[in-house]
Amino acid sequence: MAINDFISSYSKDEITDPLLLEFLDAVGGQGYIDFEVLQSKDFMKYWPNISIHRYEDEDFTYIHFGTQLVEHMKCERTGKRVLELTDHPRKEVLFDALMEVHKNKKPMYTVGNLKIDGREHKQWQQVKMPMQRNGGMNEVLSFIAYKPYEN
Repeated sequence: MAINDFISSYSKDEITDPLLLEFLDAVGGQGYIDFEVLQSKDFMKYWPNISIHRYEDEDFTYIHFGTQLVEHMKCERTGKRVLELTDHPRKEVLFDALMEVHKNKKPMYTVGNLKIDGREHKQWQQVKMPMQRNGGMNEVLSFIAYKPYEN
């Protein structure tokens, strides 16, 4: 289902990116990840593809924005808030997706591209999932794998 012209919902079975599949396998079938597990040595190789958002004050703050994301997005977002982003369609879609995962406590699988930035050839697959920290679930982790996928 297309959410707009640069992001579509996917099912877990449609994910094909090898690194994303490896990450999902490492997480297991629980549908969320604990921050302590994420900090383990086995998960360090995934950090460049991870974004972490914390829900606070009716918005989501970027707590972490991995180096692969900085490279592909051509910006650093750690410390920024989603509703403060200047690209109007992206911030609405991102906020809604983060809120859905935050409220429902279930993973969301999506595919898309950077057409909004004039780089439609830059395509990605991702999972957004709730993240537990210190016993609470107030954060959303996104694992994003960029590739020149052919659709």
